Amino acid sequence: MNNKQLFLLGARHSLPICLGYISVGTAYAVMALQAGYTQFETILMSVVSYSGSGQFFAVTMAKEHSSLIAIALGLFLLNFRYFIMSTCIFSRFEKLSNLSRTFFAHCVTDEPFAIFTTAPKDLVKLSYFSGLVLTSWSSWILGAVIGVTANDYLPVDLVNAMNVALYALFIAIIVPPAKVNFKLMLIILSAAVMNIILTSVMNACWAILVTIVCCSLVGARFMDNKKSAVKNENDIKAEES
Repeated sequence: MNNKQLFLLGARHSLPICLGYISVGTAYAVMALQAGYTQFETILMSVVSYSGSGQFFAVTMAKEHSSLIAIALGLFLLNFRYFIMSTCIFSRFEKLSNLSRTFFAHCVTDEPFAIFTTAPKDLVKLSYFSGLVLTSWSSWILGAVIGVTANDYLPVDLVNAMNVALYALFIAIIVPPAKVNFKLMLIILSAAVMNIILTSVMNACWAILVTIVCCSLVGARFMDNKKSAVKNENDIKAEES
């Protein structure tokens, strides 16, 4: 396939992502307007930030009058995974300029990462990746545009319901793996309880940050224990054989 065909194929593969991005992006825009952002600021954040969880976090914390330092630190922790995702994606390319890496790192999110890192080797081309991420990014911006445009015309009940859109999305993400992983369920429940307790004694933004750090460390410890157990089991089997 030539570059144009690869770009269109990447754009086509991004369509399921776009459907989700437009709906969640619209919900973000409605929430941002309610928090006091202007229409321009709301759309601009989708252009320069492009992080659903990060944008919802920033809007929520701004509404709580959190400090800029706390918001910036929270965004750094929430989006730290993109450093790892970008590294995994760019390692698949045989050659990629630093300028391209700098630009496309901005376009890496969870869903395009999942599609591109599992794509066949013959699709690992910059044109395919461009179609995938640029179409996804455009749909996220389109969601914000729809949100700021339709906000004045949407029913009040629907607008209020959109405030929980991201929470519903996260619940849909974490419940299936938690049902089959007891340790993961414990970490999720511990994070929820810890955040509720901390929110009662400190600023909501700092409570979230402390919860993220503490529960991430506990989760990492659980993973280390699991890996050690598997390694020991393999060593025992090797000795027996």
